[in-house]
Order: sequence, then C-alpha cells, then structure tokens
Amino acid sequence: MTRRGARGRRRYEPDWPLRLTRSRRRLGRTLLVLAVGIVLTTAVTALSRRDRDSASGTASALRTPTATPLATAVAASGARLALYPDGWRVAGADVLPLVEVEHIVDGDTLDVRAAQTVLRVRVYGIDTPERGEPCFREASERLAALAGTTVRLLPEPARPQDRSGRELRYLVAADGRLIDAALAREGLARAWTKDGSLRELLVAEETGARAARRGCLWQSG
Repeated sequence: MTRRGARGRRRYEPDWPLRLTRSRRRLGRTLLVLAVGIVLTTAVTALSRRDRDSASGTASALRTPTATPLATAVAASGARLALYPDGWRVAGADVLPLVEVEHIVDGDTLDVRAAQTVLRVRVYGIDTPERGEPCFREASERLAALAGTTVRLLPEPARPQDRSGRELRYLVAADGRLIDAALAREGLARAWTKDGSLRELLVAEETGARAARRGCLWQSG
C-alpha cells in the first residue's frame, strides 16, 4: 500500500496490520460460532441421553422386579429373591427341582413325593394355626391353593430337619412365588423369629399384615 508524501513522493505503508486485524475479527467470530455450536451440541446430547436413560429405566422398572440382598439360602441355590407387586418370588426358581404335592396337612405342613419317596415337609420360617384353632381352615386352604400340584423346595442351611424328623424347607410355587412370604403377607401365618436366612423378610411381611389388619389372623386383632 502506498501514499503520497508532502512533496509528492510515494511513501510505502504496509497494509498487513489492517488485514491482520480483520483476520483476527473473522477468526474470533468463527471461534465464537464454533463454541456456541459445541455447547448446544453437548447440551442436546446430554438431554437426549437423560431422556433415553429415563425411558430405559422406566421400561426396566416395569419388566424387572426390585432386587433385594440375597439371603444365604437363596444364594446357595443359585436363584435370587425379587419383589413383585403381588409379593415375593424366587427369580430363576427353575434351578430347584419340582416335587409332587401328595397331601396338605395344615397351613405349614404338607407331604410331597420326590424320587418315589414321600416326605413330610414343614414350611420353614412361618407358623400357622393348629387344627381346632381359629384360621386353621383358611391357612390350610390357602396353602393348598398356592402349592397346587407341584412345588419347589428351597433348603435352609441352618436346620435341614426339625426334632420330629420333618424336612424343613422354604416352599416355592411352580411360578416362583415364595409361599412362606405369601402366607405371612396375607395374614395367615406368623413369622418364626429365632433363626433362618429369610427371617427378616418374613417378620416384615407379618408386621405389615398385622398393621393393616389383613387376613384371618389380624382382622379382629
């Protein structure tokens, strides 16, 4: 770039500072646009991920029951406990073999046939009314309904048998429902509080039924 001086001579004046200033301005505007674009893209991506995770979590909650800490007995069997809207179930209960129900003795005792042998099983962790006591019929009939024709037996490591030689087992319906918890939840059984891997669960079910005055045992209590 040239300009004429006072005496008419041409004087050279570099124009690169002006071009540099203009270039810096353009670069600044470009960087600003890029920065805004990056911020907007990051925000949209985060919102999309949150919505996707939320939807996935909702769908998962509808499909998957709430998992609980594994009790010793359940962990030993390879299954796990899970809470459904209608009560406790043993997820993966098919690892436990099915046995045939031969006879319902009362609300917490039944005879089953396993390997051509009839065993008397005392349902572990609960106590139901004895014959002649109030709610005996209701508890016995409910056990029969929950058990159906086949059940699964879940061992309790603490005590495999009682003093009478009966097999002590948690009782699992063919569909995975934990029958012990169902009877306590429905106000038809009291929880055994002295021992057992599922003691706290069963005590909580009885406590809830008692507080709500639910079932034959607590309706008039």
